[in-house]
Amino acid sequence: MTNIPALPKIDGDDDMVLDIYCHRSLKPTNDMNDEYGDTDRLALLGGRVLEMALVSHYFYKRPFLVAGQIVDYGNEALPYDKLRECFTVWNVKKKFRVAPGPYDILESPEDMQTFFKTYIGGLYVRNGFNQVQAFVSALIDPQGHNADTDMTPPPPLNNPPPLPSHMSNNARSTSNILAQIHQAAQQRALSLTYPADNIGGPPHAPNWRVSCVINGVKRGEAIGKSQKAAKEDASHQAWKSMGW
Repeated sequence: MTNIPALPKIDGDDDMVLDIYCHRSLKPTNDMNDEYGDTDRLALLGGRVLEMALVSHYFYKRPFLVAGQIVDYGNEALPYDKLRECFTVWNVKKKFRVAPGPYDILESPEDMQTFFKTYIGGLYVRNGFNQVQAFVSALIDPQGHNADTDMTPPPPLNNPPPLPSHMSNNARSTSNILAQIHQAAQQRALSLTYPADNIGGPPHAPNWRVSCVINGVKRGEAIGKSQKAAKEDASHQAWKSMGW
């Protein structure tokens, strides 16, 4: 178990993490978060990102693997027993919220896979693909991923694809700024994070300071009565700062 890497912290506020650690049976239907929608969407995204990270890891291994080997190695990289061992180290069972009853996530391969894909999806949305790749490589090849694998991603396109027409420069004034700035950053291969701090106030109504950091540079900062409100204001500032 000593070779299992720590589960990376998802950047930004805790709302997404709390959602990921909550069983679907406790969630209201049709409840969509402005940033990522719901955990079903994160799981779908995370599954594709995980597949990409696995393929990328084995693609860059030396000596080269043939295509069939890359597929087979990727399919066999994270079996149930391996995930169960990881979940034990990460203390997922204790943190996972579920309705009272005889339920153990460690005994449900399907729920373990769903949780892991959802977490990967959240990590990708908040921290970017490079951190997902480093984590997955360390998880499946703890001894050799640094020495044997060159995980340097290809450079981003010089001219990113244009934004859809509905996301023009006045889009920052709309209520959907979180989704829009996330899409704009993704299209330009830029990382997007939201460091958040509780800066005081009464326990029932704390004040939050949230920064909007794009590619490691703070582009906006705001204070609000909720993390979401501060995040939206910071995103508006960042959108303007980036000239989008």
